[in-house]
Amino acid sequence: MSKHAESSFHERRTQARISAEIPIKVRLPGRDQPVSALNQDLSWGGARFIVSGKSLDGQLPTREAGPLTLLLPWTGGGQITAEAELARAQRLADGRYQVAVRFQSLSPRSQARLEKLLNMLCPRDGVDGPALVRELNITMADASDMRHTLKQVVSGEVTLSAFESYAVDQSIRLVIRGDGDLPSLRLRARVREVTIARAADGNWPALYSLRFAIEHPRPMLKKLVELLLEQLPSDWKAPASSYAEAPDWLRGAHLASPSEVVPPSTDSCSTLEARYPDALNYLALVWGDSEAFDLRFQELIIGEYAEPGGWPEDAWEELGLLQDVHDQAYGVPSVRDNPLRGGRVT
Repeated sequence: MSKHAESSFHERRTQARISAEIPIKVRLPGRDQPVSALNQDLSWGGARFIVSGKSLDGQLPTREAGPLTLLLPWTGGGQITAEAELARAQRLADGRYQVAVRFQSLSPRSQARLEKLLNMLCPRDGVDGPALVRELNITMADASDMRHTLKQVVSGEVTLSAFESYAVDQSIRLVIRGDGDLPSLRLRARVREVTIARAADGNWPALYSLRFAIEHPRPMLKKLVELLLEQLPSDWKAPASSYAEAPDWLRGAHLASPSEVVPPSTDSCSTLEARYPDALNYLALVWGDSEAFDLRFQELIIGEYAEPGGWPEDAWEELGLLQDVHDQAYGVPSVRDNPLRGGRVT
């Protein structure tokens, strides 16, 4: 039994739709200059906005004309850029147009910013109702499985098996986790096809084969996969793997949490290189972007990736040095006037 994708903006209420009236820019098909619009609501899967009839030359946009590009404001003069497919459009009584779109491609950086914006607009603590997005976690047990899956990712489509079904055309967060030393990453993915691979019986639930389209630009996927494949199978946590030359679009990529390793020798390595290479990798991906670096530094100091019980004194000093160097080279972000490391928790 197979279900194929259909064009539908409706996310079957599996995603929270958040009221967010903010000014945005929209680049229409065939036009170089974006037009101004007023966003009405926002979700993981798409957005709805109002635009003047004059901006559209009095004509409803059509899906056949091609994708639109939404430009949402971000802090520090940045923006969230999302390529989107027209879902529906209607003319209002006042002559303006209401347009609903479905996101179909975001860079990793824009995706990270979109998630942060959604979480700021709609904190989920103690709130009933749909979550921001459904998430599917897939664990890769060995390097061979991971390599096979990563090569699917670069093609733009991934086929996986799961014990839970997903609605066709639904956009989800796909988390590919590697066991042990294998990498992990998070991706936007849209369900294209769902097939029952094995019917349920008295001992086992039904097993589904799921085909996903990855909602990130293909050139970026290719570079990301090339970078990860180079790390397979055993050198993922090697101190030499610092991602110093990682392209700037990788700043929004989500990789495995930092963890401590014990190398055979630390004579020629700093403490972070020797014992916490993942922490260096985590910061290397955002090197040169003061805003993104600041956010990730906070995660290492007081957030999800903070070392339990506090960082050792030598590692703490090295983290402080990295922040000082980055502040001197690229500037202090607008949200911070002083270093984050006011005191180490021990």
